[in-house]
Amino acid sequence: MGPEVAVIGAGMAGSSAAMRLARRGAKVTLFDQFDFGHERGSSHGATRLFRTAYYEHPDYVPILQRARAMWKEFEKEAGEPLFVETGVLEAGPPGGGVMTGLRAAIDQHRLPAAFLDAAQVRREHPMMLLPRSFEAIFEREAGFVFAGKTVAHQIRLAREAGAILRPRTRIASFEARPDGVALDVGEGEEMFDRLVIAAGAWANTLLDLPAAEVTPVPKTLFWRRPATDQFDLGKGFVPFAVETADGRFFYGFPAIDADGVKLAEHTGGAGISRPEDQGLDPAPIGEADIDAFLAATIPALAGRPGRHQGCLYERSADHHFLIDRHPKSDRVVFAAGLSGHGFKFSPVLGEALVAMTLDDKTPEGWEFLSLKRIS
Repeated sequence: MGPEVAVIGAGMAGSSAAMRLARRGAKVTLFDQFDFGHERGSSHGATRLFRTAYYEHPDYVPILQRARAMWKEFEKEAGEPLFVETGVLEAGPPGGGVMTGLRAAIDQHRLPAAFLDAAQVRREHPMMLLPRSFEAIFEREAGFVFAGKTVAHQIRLAREAGAILRPRTRIASFEARPDGVALDVGEGEEMFDRLVIAAGAWANTLLDLPAAEVTPVPKTLFWRRPATDQFDLGKGFVPFAVETADGRFFYGFPAIDADGVKLAEHTGGAGISRPEDQGLDPAPIGEADIDAFLAATIPALAGRPGRHQGCLYERSADHHFLIDRHPKSDRVVFAAGLSGHGFKFSPVLGEALVAMTLDDKTPEGWEFLSLKRIS
């Protein structure tokens, strides 16, 4: 039997790590303070964008190329499609952060993406209306992944590989010791050889690391019900991401069901002190901004109200991931600060956490996400 490993957090990162650790022969216990599949964090819901041309930082690109191949492998194991390759349209002002970052990523890694001007966008993506000065790219090898289904499959496959599932179990703290890691499970102490912390917006209390502190940021996802089927998946409307002239970033998906088109703003949002301060049924945040964006950019969806859903980002100080070993002990590995753009990394993030936990090895190309950049 391999080492006993506790994983705290059964969202995207924790469930991926638990599944892969169990498959490597570790004796895994997967904890979550809520029911598995809960809607209090950022791993629930239907869909997430998958992009390889990454404006956020070119160093993410090789990781995403690995992730793309792993998504294809994983959906075969899951037994249903989880990655839908539709292509993604991204646009913004020429000097804006999105287009500047995209050009850097595309040029450095020679990615297959077509540059379009506003007139070409109007011809090829007629539901989108962009200012004449805007530029765009269409990334063919992009699309979206199914989020809630992915987490459910990862938990199921973790269990089938021998993982012990412990929902509704809050870990108050941990203590690194020479012979292992002790967890305070509320009714006593349990010992493990290794620990993976993937607690999302609840990471601060467990990690107790100022350099790795994350800010919980409530966000709202919105749906708009089109008057026609022109926005349906397969009818030519593709996932999109648009930076506006004032630097805001909106994104959306084609309609995959009767709820219609899902969209949200990635930027903005006021942080809260504690994730517990986000209610179970939060009021929609930013609906007026969504409506203004639609009126200017996708007029056919303006004035077509639908449902909404809350989400809770876990933002790092620089909006990049924090993937590292805890300074108190090499036995403790953590993933935090995924900042609203982490889900697409699910399979490769789980793989990295396994390498760090069982092999004491940080995968090549992941160093830029460590605490070194901050401390």
